[in-house]
Amino acid sequence: MISIGTTFNYTIPLRKQLPLIKNAGFTHVSIGARIEHSNYLEDKGKNDIRTMVESHGLGICSIHTPFGKGIDISSPDNAISDRTVELYQRCIDTAWYLSAGVVIFHPTAYLRSDNIDARKDVVARNVAKLLDHAGKGSVRLAVENDSYEPANDVLSHLLDEISDPGFGFCYDSSHDNLVKQPLALLDKYGRRLLTTHISDNRGKEDDHMLPFEGSYDWDRFCKVFPCDAFGGIFLLEVEMRESAYKTPAEFLSEAFRRGEKLRKACRM
Repeated sequence: MISIGTTFNYTIPLRKQLPLIKNAGFTHVSIGARIEHSNYLEDKGKNDIRTMVESHGLGICSIHTPFGKGIDISSPDNAISDRTVELYQRCIDTAWYLSAGVVIFHPTAYLRSDNIDARKDVVARNVAKLLDHAGKGSVRLAVENDSYEPANDVLSHLLDEISDPGFGFCYDSSHDNLVKQPLALLDKYGRRLLTTHISDNRGKEDDHMLPFEGSYDWDRFCKVFPCDAFGGIFLLEVEMRESAYKTPAEFLSEAFRRGEKLRKACRM
């Protein structure tokens, strides 16, 4: 099974994305963080998503929590972190309603590196609250590695401190290609892997290109990837904006082909 995020082109409405995704060969879709695209936090939006996805014979593998101003699960400001927990709880409820098995979140807000020790304590408490909200049901939480070290320091703390089977790792290859030691996190936490964000870049920006369009070391990836332990759905988080493939149908077809190439190389 192989999935792609609705992030591939947010200018295409979800109702038009889904048949293209199905025709390219994907079995699942991941709902991206831009909530205005799918409206997944509102009742009508959730109902529409479920109806559309089922009509095309697709499944939903995961939902990405929103991010942006005022959203930070690690914030020492209780007003901000409490609002974020409430928002993520709504995401968990949506995932349950849509039978999406994983909710993905960032360990801290983008480009924040202040009060890291305090943030570690805050985010650990807040993830515990989210796990309580999720209960022992079908929705698990996955913390995603980022493109700067302070966030990954918080991620490591979470994965080291929280052993709950409902909590694990989302590996983002594009983010990892921008840090000093690519693949170190996957090597260390691969057995906690719940889902993936597979894409490429040129080593300078988070381009989210198709695999093999950039500079990421896919040969090393296949050697490190925990093929024996990973039981999730292989998810591509790619975008058309920097790709050589300029039409949606062409892009999605090539994305599926390259995703399958990687799956086979990793013996999934």
